[in-house]
Amino acid sequence: MPEFPIVDTHLHIWDMDRLAYSAFEGHPLFGRSYHIEDYQRDCGPLDIEAMVFLECYADFTATGGQYIEEIEFVEEAAERDPRIRAIVPMAPLEWGNRAEPILEQMKSDHPSVKGIRRIVEFDDDPRALTLSDRFIEGVNLLDKFGYHFEINVNHTQMDIVREFVKHIPNVPMILDHCGKPGIAEGEIDQYRRDIRELVQHPNLWIKLSDLPVEADHENWTEEDLRPYIDATFETFGFERTIYAGDYPICLQATTLPRWVDVLDNMLTGTSYEERRRFYRDNANDFYRLGLNNETSAA
Repeated sequence: MPEFPIVDTHLHIWDMDRLAYSAFEGHPLFGRSYHIEDYQRDCGPLDIEAMVFLECYADFTATGGQYIEEIEFVEEAAERDPRIRAIVPMAPLEWGNRAEPILEQMKSDHPSVKGIRRIVEFDDDPRALTLSDRFIEGVNLLDKFGYHFEINVNHTQMDIVREFVKHIPNVPMILDHCGKPGIAEGEIDQYRRDIRELVQHPNLWIKLSDLPVEADHENWTEEDLRPYIDATFETFGFERTIYAGDYPICLQATTLPRWVDVLDNMLTGTSYEERRRFYRDNANDFYRLGLNNETSAA
């Protein structure tokens, strides 16, 4: 375990009695509610200083969604566990500038909101959505509010991301789950090519999370993940790589403590300052959490 409390930048909680999540209905693992108390239990021995909530793909339509309702649900959870320091909801950025009133409401009424995520991975036409003029307009609008944008795709869609980021010069962005690389398919060469191109954009960071889910769920080993973890640090360095757990999605293949154990093993030989940047300080800076960033060697 790290020698200091860590920041988990990818927490999901949901209440199926309060909001509608059609994507989870009938799923053997996700077809029930997950509350902050479930996360607290499943952290086991991990010392978590702060968490960032990420939207959970609550149902939406072309004309609206449960954007504010999900924020309010998480704010209530934060009253029970104030370590939830930031919220990254969904917003209809595909509306372009017409999304501005919703963003204004989030900014004025919900100060814990730090950025926006719009999952394009599951869209009917991810390329048409992501590269549309209106979507690009909507993402660039986030600069006005001091928000960042989170990119969620899988490895078969990374060519879309490589083109998309060229149109977003000022908004800070982060690639969730390393772009879900094709670990089960052995696509390490593709992953290296993709991130070598993406790192050229200084406003893009990368979130190291969920790799066991992209491997063989039942039979993955640390050696399966090592090339992807090594490539991430070799390319983005400790300056722009951020830790995340992705609870409860990670439970398909691992536990939160086991994922940290894997990363600890991969980080053998790194400095205290490097580990602290990865596990804590980068998250504090990127998500503007307001934690004390003073370091002292253990």
